[in-house]
Amino acid sequence: MDTEPAVTTAPPAPAGQPRLPEPLGAEFLSGPAEVLAEIRETCPVARVRTPAGRPVWLVTRAEDVRAGFLDPRLSLSGGRVPDPGVRRRALDVTLVNYDPPDHTRIRRLATPALTPARMAAHRERIERAAGELLDAADAARGDGPVELMDAFARPFAFRSLCEVFDIREEERAALYEPVARLADKTGCTAGEVEESVARIDAFVRRRMAVCAAAPGDDVVSRVLVAWREQGGATEDEVASLLAMLLLAGFDSTVQAIGMSVVALLGHRDVRSTLRDEPWRIPRAVDELLRWDTPGPFATKRLALRDIRFGDTVIPAGSGVLLSVAAANHDPGCHAGPGTLDPGRSTASRHLTFGLGPHYCPGSALARLELTVALTTLLGRWQRLAPAVPLHELTWGGGYLHRRLAALPVLP
Repeated sequence: MDTEPAVTTAPPAPAGQPRLPEPLGAEFLSGPAEVLAEIRETCPVARVRTPAGRPVWLVTRAEDVRAGFLDPRLSLSGGRVPDPGVRRRALDVTLVNYDPPDHTRIRRLATPALTPARMAAHRERIERAAGELLDAADAARGDGPVELMDAFARPFAFRSLCEVFDIREEERAALYEPVARLADKTGCTAGEVEESVARIDAFVRRRMAVCAAAPGDDVVSRVLVAWREQGGATEDEVASLLAMLLLAGFDSTVQAIGMSVVALLGHRDVRSTLRDEPWRIPRAVDELLRWDTPGPFATKRLALRDIRFGDTVIPAGSGVLLSVAAANHDPGCHAGPGTLDPGRSTASRHLTFGLGPHYCPGSALARLELTVALTTLLGRWQRLAPAVPLHELTWGGGYLHRRLAALPVLP
């Protein structure tokens, strides 16, 4: 996950230069689409300062954002190539630290393991997990509200990953703690973070050894088969790939479930339609992913050379943020973007999963999880309603990865 160290005060602007705008603070977390819409319409390629005081360029028009994803001059690695001879733990260096062709040679190992067909084979067990979690929530709540993130979103996303990774019941509790801690480091010490990375590294390497000796039909086994057949990666790179799939597959899905439910709670007509006609939910998932996303920006990139977007030239050496959330609400790409339309014909053009060589390898699993989660929730809790006004919900994390702290609902 992208993080940016907090600072209490931003450095002053150089003498004679105006202070850069700082649009990515608390107001942004609660309503990024509104903040980004103003930037997109007034200055679509804008130089701003982040909450940590760093200057960065925001690219906000859909056409430009799509071009940016495909432009090799915008680098994830900053032009540096990790030394394959240096021993590293899982998560020390991940796919977001590589550009093609290194990114491609590692990412392709995951592709056969995460196809829609392979993920669909896990659907029955994922549906069972959703039903059991709602059974437990109903049994525990009495007549009161349910806090959906803790009672459903987090355990459901984790159990789904355990199914596709074939993680045994007796291993799950020990794995959940470091995964959840790295997903949200709020309140964690540096030592706790380091311990969590070490535990995930040890777990992934144990799973690699087990699956190498006795392959199954799980993600780890399939990645190892591709590695054996294709080569092109070190053991450390494979371990980091698997750890990244595990961590990113948890955190982003948890928040996508919460944001999708918030969207439906704010649109009673859409919620009623999907409740009464659940066959519409798979298509509606793309519209919900367009509507709101845990990651308003793609991973920060460095301009290796001058790059022109429209009338603006971003100088070489500049940090660049491609605004996924702004592109998803660009009326030039999606007509009437402020309307939540579960039948929208352009919904699948959202950029929440990225584009091109950096398209999310776990997108098929994410879509399956969201479809199952929403189908089960709306089918079971047909009077689903917010337990607090939606404007009172607390948003945390940061501009690179927003997090919904809690979502109390009345089933």
